[in-house]
Amino acid sequence: MKKTVAEMAEMISIFNDVEGWRDVVLTGVCFDTRQIQAGDLFVPFVGESRDGHAFVKDAYDAGASAALWQKDVPNPPEGVPILMVEDTLSALQDLAKAYLQEVNPKTIAITGSNGKTTTKDIMAAIVASKYRVHKTGGNFNNHIGLPYTILSMPADTEVAVLEMGMNHRHEIKVLTRIVMPDIALITNVGEAHLEHLGSREEIAKAKMEIAMGLDAASLLIYPSEEELLKPLVTDNYRVATFGKNGDLRPKMMRTEMEGTSFTTNVAPDVEIFVPIVGEHNVFNTMAAMLAAQELGISASDVKEALASMERSTSRLEWLVGAKGSDILNDAYNSSPTALMAVLKTFMHLEAPNKKKFVVVADMLELGEDADAFHYNAGKSIEKGSINKVFAYGNHIEAFTKAAAEQIGEENVFYFETKAELEAELLAQVTGEEYIMVKGSYGMGLKDIVEALMSETR
Repeated sequence: MKKTVAEMAEMISIFNDVEGWRDVVLTGVCFDTRQIQAGDLFVPFVGESRDGHAFVKDAYDAGASAALWQKDVPNPPEGVPILMVEDTLSALQDLAKAYLQEVNPKTIAITGSNGKTTTKDIMAAIVASKYRVHKTGGNFNNHIGLPYTILSMPADTEVAVLEMGMNHRHEIKVLTRIVMPDIALITNVGEAHLEHLGSREEIAKAKMEIAMGLDAASLLIYPSEEELLKPLVTDNYRVATFGKNGDLRPKMMRTEMEGTSFTTNVAPDVEIFVPIVGEHNVFNTMAAMLAAQELGISASDVKEALASMERSTSRLEWLVGAKGSDILNDAYNSSPTALMAVLKTFMHLEAPNKKKFVVVADMLELGEDADAFHYNAGKSIEKGSINKVFAYGNHIEAFTKAAAEQIGEENVFYFETKAELEAELLAQVTGEEYIMVKGSYGMGLKDIVEALMSETR
């Protein structure tokens, strides 16, 4: 974004006279005085514990060219180019919407309980093979992050790939009405945020809010197997599905250590390799392929684009561990849907002369049915597919009970503390193992990964 104050005054409602600095040029947006760049528009927010307006003068001194100011906040600083608005958050969102309409790229909005970021990365890699693409960076996917992502978009962007996150109902509705997507994509409906929303039915409704920004020409893409979404779909927009029974479905899948190869019903002769671990990422890729078809991108183009794709994060990655063991690290987060998806990949992974160890900890924020979710995840372990399970936490004990029914009590180790788990795991590792590590970030399994990587005995 590069705008003068005068141009910005035409994009949003400003309540004070800005004629004195109408030619001041703004080249970015910032909310943190520690990250101010010369030319930024500083946006202060009124929070529960502190008010960002107190830092406006500091932002200006650090290089900001101007600042928004909420008109019910008294005493704006003198000598600073101030743009007085009704509400700073609403003004930021209005500014993003106006700028998006001005640049006018094709917009692809992505939400879902799991896989949003990975699908965004796959989507951007595919579309970048034909178009100039701007995508959500990091976790800038909420009511503040999405506008920031849009305002960071180059003026020559042809396709914007925008991730939309949420914790509560009506949050996606706000985001989709900023974007008004040409294509909206729901990866899945999982159990994340059950503590806030109460049921998967409510989570499905929250995800489907993304359709509120669609019109008759827009396309909604969603998983064919998700029964909770089907009754929420309307005829106000076009629809395409992906999945085992979707409009786009896999004909063949082959799990490999570094990714998964697959073919589809649409292009059965084109074998595509997704360079990301997990069979579930085949379905994320198919969702992206449906969007790509709208933009004239073929399965062959997808194959070529994914061969060199880059990812935002390494949430699911192979690392070298103790004595030469291989660690499948997914200690960033966990939910029942995500855990069972990674378990499925790990179980089906060919492992000649290798044992398979699973290291798990509690999945957090699942509400009153947490034990049942953990038990069902453990029950998904197929007999003979896993050699040993190591677990710690409160609810994970239910997982171990189910796992023991599948692979035998003698192969399942439950601990009340992380330190006990670490000691026993290191004692049993010989270097001839694949070790899968997954748990909610708050359980600290990254420490187990670090211990495995530093162990040299």
